[in-house]
Amino acid sequence: MKRKTISMLLACAMMLSLAACGNTQKPSTSSASNAGGTSGTTSDPEFTLIVGSTIQDDSASGIALIEYFKPYVEENSNGRIRVDVQNNSVLGGDRELFEALQLNTVQCSFGPMSTLANFEPNYAVCDLPFLFSSKEDAYEQLDGEFGAKLAENLPNVGMRLLAYGENAFRNISNKVRPITSLADMKNMKIRVMESPVNIATYDALGVSPTPMAFSELYTGLSQGVVEGQDNGVVLTYTAKLYEVQPYYTYTGHIYAANAMVFSEAFWQSLPADLQKVVEDGSKYAMENQRRLNTEMEEELEATMAEAGVEFIHPDAAMVEEMREATKSVWELEDIKNMIDPEIYEMAVQIRDN
Repeated sequence: MKRKTISMLLACAMMLSLAACGNTQKPSTSSASNAGGTSGTTSDPEFTLIVGSTIQDDSASGIALIEYFKPYVEENSNGRIRVDVQNNSVLGGDRELFEALQLNTVQCSFGPMSTLANFEPNYAVCDLPFLFSSKEDAYEQLDGEFGAKLAENLPNVGMRLLAYGENAFRNISNKVRPITSLADMKNMKIRVMESPVNIATYDALGVSPTPMAFSELYTGLSQGVVEGQDNGVVLTYTAKLYEVQPYYTYTGHIYAANAMVFSEAFWQSLPADLQKVVEDGSKYAMENQRRLNTEMEEELEATMAEAGVEFIHPDAAMVEEMREATKSVWELEDIKNMIDPEIYEMAVQIRDN
């Protein structure tokens, strides 16, 4: 499939004919509809499904919700479900949205596993370094037995996960030097999320981890408070971090996943045929979200390279060096105690295979 230009993805999302151009084939639907409205019936819907998220409408995830999930569910339910997508943090932050699912004031939230771990601690396993070796590995594991096991207890806290999407692999950018070995990052001041797993990971790598709010990151990098950061390609571009980060190394040390999580009360209120529509629509949307996200990453790497950013792909020796250095993080008792032993052992097998 011919790659869309990044200007189309970032500025003209609502004008894209994505459903017609996507690599992922759409499951059978009724007649085509406008993504902004309910189709297939003129009667009032039986159910309203409010989707809340902190993402932007013109991101890969925003497009997936608006251009794929919404029309799929409305068409295939013959208008019995109306989908109302509210992105851009209109309904609150990630944690607030997950709490709203428990109250059924919001019926679906697209949010990160790191936040979901506040409600189901087993999701902390997803923050462990080098759990997945590639995107394909992450997709296979999260869409299979491992992902199902992680989601198993969510109904007990008022939620139901129907499909996994992605944020990005975390990679390290910096303003000091190209990183081609573990020694190159020694004592480098790297901004990290304020979480025990992230801080422990960077301690193990020999850098100087510096917790800092994301809102302060650009200024911190500009003023030298920190020298590097570890976000994915898309966020590094959209937050303009590349302007003060001339070196970007694909370390891929942590895979950050997002997911479509629903209110269990809403799910139980649906008849079986509509449950299937919502589940199929979620999977369809997330398949396309992953595709769109990868396309964006490719486009934005080219854009940042033209602006002078040097992209470094570490060799196998460096990756193995990082993997070995961070295995100690997996053995920290505070982390192991958060995770069900069966899930922990599954994760170790995934990491080592």
